[in-house]
Amino acid sequence: MNKLKNLDEAFSFFEARTNLEKGIPLGNPNRVYRLDRMKALCGAFGNPQESFRSIHLAGSKGKGSTAAYIAALLTSAGRRVGVYASPHLLNYRERFRIQGENFPETAGLSTAQMLIKKLPEIEGNLPGEGGATTFELLTLFAFLLFRDSGCDTAVLETGLGGRLDATNVISSPEAVVFTPIEREHTEILGNRLKDIAEEKAGIMKSVPYRGLAFSASQHFITRQVIKRKAAETGMKLLELPLSLHSITMGQTSDTEDRFSWQLSWKNGNQELISLSMGGRIQANNAALALMVVRELESGFRGGSKVLAEVSLPGRFQFLQHHPAVVLDGAHTPRSVAALAEAFIRITAEDDDIRPILLFGSVEGKDHQSMARKLCGGSNPCFREVIISTPGTFKPSNPAV
Repeated sequence: MNKLKNLDEAFSFFEARTNLEKGIPLGNPNRVYRLDRMKALCGAFGNPQESFRSIHLAGSKGKGSTAAYIAALLTSAGRRVGVYASPHLLNYRERFRIQGENFPETAGLSTAQMLIKKLPEIEGNLPGEGGATTFELLTLFAFLLFRDSGCDTAVLETGLGGRLDATNVISSPEAVVFTPIEREHTEILGNRLKDIAEEKAGIMKSVPYRGLAFSASQHFITRQVIKRKAAETGMKLLELPLSLHSITMGQTSDTEDRFSWQLSWKNGNQELISLSMGGRIQANNAALALMVVRELESGFRGGSKVLAEVSLPGRFQFLQHHPAVVLDGAHTPRSVAALAEAFIRITAEDDDIRPILLFGSVEGKDHQSMARKLCGGSNPCFREVIISTPGTFKPSNPAV
């Protein structure tokens, strides 16, 4: 490939590979879901994933915001932090953040050019068929970018599952974090919640020191899987429900796009936090992030002001205020239920507010359960529900 003119060319090169985010290729999924190829890729580039400390997240929902909260808190504690998240909303650049900001274009272009130039000489010797996948190349790009940018810590989201995810080549994570796990991606991870939890718990590892694992509130089946895996690996497991007594709504914020929550910890501490991303699920994500960082950074007691500045596109995002237009990417029954709760709270404050819901689900999601969460109940909060399809990415049939 000739010299890159811009990063868009690099991302187009990556996307031209087998892109599992757009669907599973026919045949044996193990052909593309395997770690030996990613390990070989990283080895050919000097194992960049071992050049920084890693916080590794797995779960069905809440990884993006939890990762952003953790990264912001660690940055405020003095670390240089990179974040690798997926998927993106508008542009691949959203997946890679350094110190809470977009990475410098020149740095990204240099990293991508080096990766693409070297790839042909090593790809023929990689395990498996068809070469590196889109996600593997994006993950390798993240590792190289963070290394070359001098990051001392990376907060990494799994893309799908955990055990065979491309991010799971890190050998000694500083911590692993589990956000709520639900039944999803059954064609790859298995049909039972236990199977899915086993795959995601695969990011837990035996490390030279006693590693740390953190978990949000989980279904009892998932919790048992995580506890067993912690015992097998020797990781110390810290569970949010055992540390946090309750979360209640705080006083109304001075601004429309801030949501206040009172955290009551079981050690007796009371804490008021303000978040730009709405919904109780975000309060839980923020509490989980606080627990993680306070365990990793001895003496760290701040956080409230830092959390208030964290925002991500598509997470209860106000596109405008008059009239209010809110965008949210909830895509599991549990996250949709939390979204509905947020709207119920808003409409309860003013009987005249009955918003219109425009809802679309990509193929493969549990659209029936999500629809019941949004439209059920004797007093639904939406005046009208319009079913559509969310663009051309894994298109679905709105009539189903």
